[in-house]
Amino acid sequence: MRARNPLYVMAKPPPDVAARVAALPRNDSGRGPELLHVTLMKLFDLYRAPPDWLPQVIAALDRFEGVAFPLRFDRIENRKAVTLRTRDPLAEARAFQASLVRHLVEHRAPMMLGTTPEPHLTINYAGDRLRGAKTPPVGWTVDEILLVESQVGKATHIVHGRWPLRTTEA
Repeated sequence: MRARNPLYVMAKPPPDVAARVAALPRNDSGRGPELLHVTLMKLFDLYRAPPDWLPQVIAALDRFEGVAFPLRFDRIENRKAVTLRTRDPLAEARAFQASLVRHLVEHRAPMMLGTTPEPHLTINYAGDRLRGAKTPPVGWTVDEILLVESQVGKATHIVHGRWPLRTTEA
């Protein structure tokens, strides 16, 4: 069964980066740049979740002390959708995702899915049947994470919280 209101932890590009991505010829111009994001973790379908799950996740994220990390994409690929990706391992982003999962588990936050997809930026959900190619690098330092409910089929994101990340190790 497809989720109606999936809940994610996301990183969104700053406005200048989002504008550059939105200007790419293979970007879906029908979706606003404010919807561009990198999914760091899929949690659960908020539509089907018990009412106390969202506050539990928020409470756990309130205690999370993550470190800012870089994201950089230099390839455009067409899989099921057109995405910006890289062949670099994105080690800092993957380490961040692992620390986020550990933290949520330790704080017993509900996460039915709890998956951490390979970081990428979807720019066209319909796909375009064109080949993958190198593209001028697009990147930023992720200095905050967002808890976002996506309303499937409505091109709407509802932000349930924002958490700044430390810019240096503690």
